[in-house]
Amino acid sequence: MGAKRALRSALRPGGILVVEDIDFGGCFSYPRCPAFERYVELYRQVVERRKGDADIGPKRHSLLTGAGLQAVHMTMVHPFHVDQEEKFLSHATMVNIMDAVLSEELATLADLERVVAELEAFTNDPTTVLGFPRIFQAWGRRS
Repeated sequence: MGAKRALRSALRPGGILVVEDIDFGGCFSYPRCPAFERYVELYRQVVERRKGDADIGPKRHSLLTGAGLQAVHMTMVHPFHVDQEEKFLSHATMVNIMDAVLSEELATLADLERVVAELEAFTNDPTTVLGFPRIFQAWGRRS
């Protein structure tokens, strides 16, 4: 059974399926931060190499309609942060994907160390803004 049919069959008639996923294409920094852009690029490449889709969020609507759900709706939120503690998530994620980036041979250790240091400095600057991946929320009802 395909994933779409499995999702639909898991619902009772009238049941609602809600899915939420990201779109890394929506990431941004202000002012422009090449280290943040490199982090986003590396994250997307690792996900793609590991058979994922870091930009799947907008596709969730078609997943639900393709599964035969009715009254399918979708909305989007776009989180961004100015506080150091909240902005730190990108830095922490970069640190956590370093092994995957290295094993996929997408960058050298020196390149990653530079990205991490520059991203940390950007994160700690109180005048910067980081826009995280857009989050798409989609839901539909089984008839």
